[in-house]
Amino acid sequence: MTDDIIVLDGAPDTGPRLKHYARAADAEYWAERWRRTPEPSYEPERAGRLPRPLRRVFRRWVPPGSRVLEAGCGLGRFTVAARALGYRAEGLDWAKETIERLRSRFPEIPWHVGDVRHLDFADGAFDAVYSPGVCEHFEEGPAAILAETRRVLRPGGVALISTPCFNRLLRARARRLFPPRRPCGDFYQYAFTPEGMSALLRRQGFDVLLARPYDVVDTLVRFLRWPIPAPAIRPLAVLDDIPVIRGWGRCCLWVARRRGTA
Repeated sequence: MTDDIIVLDGAPDTGPRLKHYARAADAEYWAERWRRTPEPSYEPERAGRLPRPLRRVFRRWVPPGSRVLEAGCGLGRFTVAARALGYRAEGLDWAKETIERLRSRFPEIPWHVGDVRHLDFADGAFDAVYSPGVCEHFEEGPAAILAETRRVLRPGGVALISTPCFNRLLRARARRLFPPRRPCGDFYQYAFTPEGMSALLRRQGFDVLLARPYDVVDTLVRFLRWPIPAPAIRPLAVLDDIPVIRGWGRCCLWVARRRGTA
């Protein structure tokens, strides 16, 4: 865990959550972050290798050939991999410089500059929308983003939402891990409980198909300070597949289907 400030928080729409203060995750922050990140080779993505949390679930609910938007694509790895698997994948991010780099490298893929709260697409334009660790970064909460996600999904379309998770292990130790502290710095992100985000998705017009925490090792290292050596981290990813232990995951993936006909 870093020296950034994390405090207990709550909201009527998502319930108990963690609120993290550091540097504001605005467009400038992400442009700088991606600029400093080494250029990926994209070889796994060109071969159709999806991010690990999606490998077992994405193709289960999203048929090949579907039009898919990665809303907050960053370096676009998911978009490239989904395209290689036969999806009509498109990427969107508000870091203009990053999108221009992606357009230059992958001109065959549609890339868009935009805000996930105000998408410049028609109603029902997509069969699926993937939100990869995006909606936790808005201090007003994720409701507006989820509403816009629902708008651009066709009826029956699927949203895949990933955010940091206020998991049951952290909740059990919250008073010790997150004692009352004065916030310092800018708002950076929230961590939501699986139950709280699921309830909000239902109120927004979705049926929740899956709420699955993942990245158990990161919880153990960041918050419990387990001295796990770096070579062991990747093999220990199998902890995410153990039903009881995976509830300790630092992140959570929700899969939700849009209800309604309009």
